[in-house]
Amino acid sequence: MSTQSQGQVLITGAVGGLGTAMVKRLLGEGHTVIACDRAQEQAGAWLERLPPDQQGRVSFHPLDVTKEEQVNALAETLRSKGIHIAYLVNNAGIHGAGTESRVWERTLRVNIHGTFYLTRAFSPAMKAKRFGRIVNLASLSAYHPLNDQGPYAAAKAAIAGYTRSTALDLARDGVTVNAIAPGLILHDGLKVVFSDAELGRMGSGIPVGRPGKPEEIAATVAFLLSPDAAFITGQTIHVNGGSYLPG
Repeated sequence: MSTQSQGQVLITGAVGGLGTAMVKRLLGEGHTVIACDRAQEQAGAWLERLPPDQQGRVSFHPLDVTKEEQVNALAETLRSKGIHIAYLVNNAGIHGAGTESRVWERTLRVNIHGTFYLTRAFSPAMKAKRFGRIVNLASLSAYHPLNDQGPYAAAKAAIAGYTRSTALDLARDGVTVNAIAPGLILHDGLKVVFSDAELGRMGSGIPVGRPGKPEEIAATVAFLLSPDAAFITGQTIHVNGGSYLPG
């Protein structure tokens, strides 16, 4: 039995940037995808831009991952329709800088609370079937933070710790939990946070000599969901062109 037949994939933060690359990659590998995002107004146009022969294997569900009741309602709706989520990609996230309380709270709620809410809602069914794959999105910033990025660095470091703890809790139940720590990955969302000049300076300091591409993160997600990664759990995979290397 193929892993695709075990259940469907749920990806948060699916519209734009890394999420779209993940959706396309996993559709290309034969998965059926539940795409979740707050950007409901963009969903129709976004779906139309996916490969026509694959659009029938993706459905969009509006979701604010910071709302516990929305996450639980989505889990119940999918269960009531007989849809089992065997693969969960907690991709939704935002940057946060500075010391304002509202920024700290929002950054933590989206990044770590959202990851917790989704994992708590969908992991019990994975445990019951004794199969599941969960991938969380940490960041290089958890290890090498930029100036004034305290909220973001703290949230992403929390994801790395939560990944290890959850992996230990679920290992005996056939569920693996891993994280990916991207470095500088060029996508439209990043241009809202950094100027072109800043991105250029950041890219020049990467050991491999270039920024990453969303497709490279998507490929790592696909690997961690695959049978080849069945013996990998509790790990944070650094996909950042060597930026995590010391020195």
